[in-house]
Amino acid sequence: MSYSKHHHVDKAMEVFNLVVAGDMAKLGMMANLVIPFAAFVAKKKGLELSLSISELLSGDDIPAALKEFMSGDGAGWASCNLSSFEKVSPEEIKDFIKEKISAWKEKLCEDGDVIIFPFSLNELCARVLDLKSGNLLVDFGSGFCSFLIHAAKNFRCRKLVGIEIDRTVWTLGSILYYLEDVELDLKLCDVLAFVSDCKYDKIFSFPSFDIDLGAFFKKVTELLSDNGRAAIVLPKSFLLNEGQGVGECRRMLLEEGLVQSVVEFASGVLYPYSGVQIALIVLSRGNQSVHFVDASCVYEDTRRGASVLTDDGAKEIFGMLGEENERSRLISYDEIKSRGCLLAPSSYLMEERIGMRGVDEYVPLSNLVESKIMRGAQIKASELESLTSAEDTGICYAFAKDIRDNQLSDRLKFLKSLDGKIKSLALKDGDLLLVMALTENLKVACVEKVGNKTIIPASNIYIIRPDKTKLVPLYLKMILESKEAARVFNAFSSGSVLRSISIDLLNRLQIPLPPMEVQKGLAEKYRKIEDECGLLKERLDALTRQKGVVLSTLF
Repeated sequence: MSYSKHHHVDKAMEVFNLVVAGDMAKLGMMANLVIPFAAFVAKKKGLELSLSISELLSGDDIPAALKEFMSGDGAGWASCNLSSFEKVSPEEIKDFIKEKISAWKEKLCEDGDVIIFPFSLNELCARVLDLKSGNLLVDFGSGFCSFLIHAAKNFRCRKLVGIEIDRTVWTLGSILYYLEDVELDLKLCDVLAFVSDCKYDKIFSFPSFDIDLGAFFKKVTELLSDNGRAAIVLPKSFLLNEGQGVGECRRMLLEEGLVQSVVEFASGVLYPYSGVQIALIVLSRGNQSVHFVDASCVYEDTRRGASVLTDDGAKEIFGMLGEENERSRLISYDEIKSRGCLLAPSSYLMEERIGMRGVDEYVPLSNLVESKIMRGAQIKASELESLTSAEDTGICYAFAKDIRDNQLSDRLKFLKSLDGKIKSLALKDGDLLLVMALTENLKVACVEKVGNKTIIPASNIYIIRPDKTKLVPLYLKMILESKEAARVFNAFSSGSVLRSISIDLLNRLQIPLPPMEVQKGLAEKYRKIEDECGLLKERLDALTRQKGVVLSTLF
């Protein structure tokens, strides 16, 4: 006879007839944890299993979340005894509960209700905070208590407090810390409403993405002791963006001398938000400079292609905080303020240069164009509607959406006439179009075969007209499409709701400049690949149409 991994616990639970599906699913799942938890308490304390669950969970050391559940939603099981657990070991019960919580955590994560903080960052953040045995530590948004449990086991802080707003997560976190035999004060509370009668030596937080950051940082600074330190994990967008008061938060933190260090991580360390890049901001009082660390290159690829931060990687990053090199530098507040209070390490540690192997010469883009880089024409929507023509007038207006697969569409809107003031914006063969909005994939196109048409780009498109004696247009397109270019634009672009590339950045951008014959050779290889891609796309479109014809005959 084969047995399931948790056969004995499953067998002991059969007498409770729990429903873990439908409308009763959440209640049943919680009871499926709290009941064996009560059995674990009995085994741990040597209590009789004939006692009721409410009696077993009445001790002073039992987390408030468990008592609340048993007096509320779980009251139907309060008088039950746990004699069915007689032959089950506490180790089996503990493994059962932890595995069930892990599965529930994964489900909450998939639904977008929870973001899992990687274990590799617990030790890094603890070291950054310089945790000591006498510290008072609070975790704003403690979640499943992984950081607090790590701190309790390895640093023996005098008092550890966790603040969690989600009732389910609060209960699951309470179960986990008790199973790990550590003492925490876990409160069900909104961080912004939390009131404390003391200040804390150390504050840790991975706040929700939608929190009011102004109010959040006010709470952090209010509760941080004079010699205290805080470690806050936030999306990288906080370091760069201006919207929703984010820029004002950065300025406030700098004005008050609070920013001590900023660490920028690689994308992929958050599950399931693998595309979200995060940063660690370390706060303390009396700072006049910031230690910036660009750790975006510290990661390992998994078999599934994701990037993760390992324990060794976390140790490497901590070491970088004590170094000065190309990835780690101390920058004065004055310099930071002069650059708009940007806090992205890559903005100070990276060059405004698109690096290329084997190339020694780099030239600012402003020195490689026929005329200054321009923006397209601004035509109001109401004007555009009256100017649009159904007939081919030879005058076209190109929107950002008309750049698809980094090619300019040949199906542009026709205009009846053209204002003489914007004739200078008409495109020529070899012009590059670059959409100023910074998206996941940069949108850039090289204009060819304009012929007798007059094409005017929209105002959210830059017109770059290369000096063809110095720069092959298609080579420049290749460079701007590269991952290296994306890294530079991500590092130095800013904005409010939508980040954008500035003309100043484009003018300063250092372009690798190999000899013209090398540029032409690369451009020719690239053109052949683009042509083949175009043929394959045409073939795919034709097959899609053929499939539609076949399907239409069936109905």
